[in-house]
Amino acid sequence: MIAHDDIRAFLAVLTKATSEKAIFSALEEHSAGLHAHLLFTCLRFDYDDLVMSRLYSNREDVSPTGGSKPLPSSPWAERLILEGRSYVGRSRQDIKDVFFDHEALWAIGCESVMNIPVRWLDRTVGSINILGRAAQFEEETASRFSVYAQLAVPLFLKTV
Repeated sequence: MIAHDDIRAFLAVLTKATSEKAIFSALEEHSAGLHAHLLFTCLRFDYDDLVMSRLYSNREDVSPTGGSKPLPSSPWAERLILEGRSYVGRSRQDIKDVFFDHEALWAIGCESVMNIPVRWLDRTVGSINILGRAAQFEEETASRFSVYAQLAVPLFLKTV
């Protein structure tokens, strides 16, 4: 359960932040407060260009900000992007099944993942991706963090 004070603290950051990076950093900080993580990234989904673009990463050496890749067509994408449901992978095999760069993720100790959709107007506009040690995350963990994902929607909206 997320404490009301935690949400209030995050809202204070949202309302006083002077940069998107400050908000992304606060998202990561609140994630770490709920559960440790090794890798924390945020992606925007661009349906016009059919790509996912990385807006934030706590590990530039592994997943650099600004990188992009094509929107996939897979059971993972259907669940996360089309259905707007979190994906929780609990093992190295789950990481391998979803990420083409799984060996780089394994190299820094990532063996589980939560991909949390960011939704706006019945569309997944992005995802928050939290990776950690084996069997670290559960569906309930993702559900709790989805509150923060929804509060951060403006970061994921494409601006002109």
